[in-house]
Amino acid sequence: MMRTRLPSRRHAETQDLEIGGMRFAATVGFTEGGCPAEVFLTGAKDGSGMAAIIEDASVVISVALQHGVPATALAKSIARVPEQLDGPAVKAASVIGAALDLIAAVSAEAR
Repeated sequence: MMRTRLPSRRHAETQDLEIGGMRFAATVGFTEGGCPAEVFLTGAKDGSGMAAIIEDASVVISVALQHGVPATALAKSIARVPEQLDGPAVKAASVIGAALDLIAAVSAEAR
């Protein structure tokens, strides 16, 4: 698949995410047609291993989106944990999963 090139200036929205008591921010950038095409995750201590992981994950997710991989397919493939002790595993287990859930929800709204 060909990569969708993004304009230099594009609409983006930032939303706070909380996972395991930690706060992160996810900024989602959109194509001219209003589809999510990139994500930037922040919130870990600069220079930490976690910062490197979420920055790398942001790049991988963005490249996948720009090559046409549906956000819902990515979100469906991530680890899940129960919201309640005895409940089904439905909640994203990491900030990466929470960001994918956010992008999938935004993608559904864009349609």
